Amino acid sequence: MKTKFWAWLTLVLAALQILLILVSWIVSSATQQTYVHSLLSSEGIRWFMGRFSENLATPVLVWLLVAAIAYGVFRTSGLAQAIADLIHGKRPSYRQRFALTVSMVLLILVILVVFFLTCTSHAVLLSATGKLFPSSFSRALIPIVAFTVTILSVVYGLLSTHFLSWQQVFEGMTEGIRQTLPLWVVYLFAAQLIQSLIYAFA
Repeated sequence: MKTKFWAWLTLVLAALQILLILVSWIVSSATQQTYVHSLLSSEGIRWFMGRFSENLATPVLVWLLVAAIAYGVFRTSGLAQAIADLIHGKRPSYRQRFALTVSMVLLILVILVVFFLTCTSHAVLLSATGKLFPSSFSRALIPIVAFTVTILSVVYGLLSTHFLSWQQVFEGMTEGIRQTLPLWVVYLFAAQLIQSLIYAFA
């Protein structure tokens, strides 16, 4: 069912891209308005081909990558299940409690580091005007969260013996990418469609 949904969503995005190309051509030809750029003109074709990679290389692509890695290792390390068990009142084993304790200490340390980098005077992650949004911190918020989840999951997985080798850690990281592959395909179509809309009508 999920694959069918993503497949249809991709088809809709592809159809919208084709429709946009035709509409931009028709409107620019019929009205001769300079604010509409035809994607079928020589300039439009050069833009579409020449900036294809740049159109896809957005911060969202990086966010999707690091979030997928964090998701995969979070699930395969056993940390997600351990948190679910705690919520449902299930008592963890001694090894799990130790791994959770160490992970919690690391989480507190990360929070403290981020606090000192953002909330103190002349903090390095603030903007030039001293604001938190927008700033280096706001632009790196998703990578920071993903990196934190990844580190905590790896530590928990190793201490709880869900991970017995670095190979298993690596496989856990790639598992998230495998599970989110439909999102990557949708992103490619959606990013190009959005950039085409901006080019045609901005």
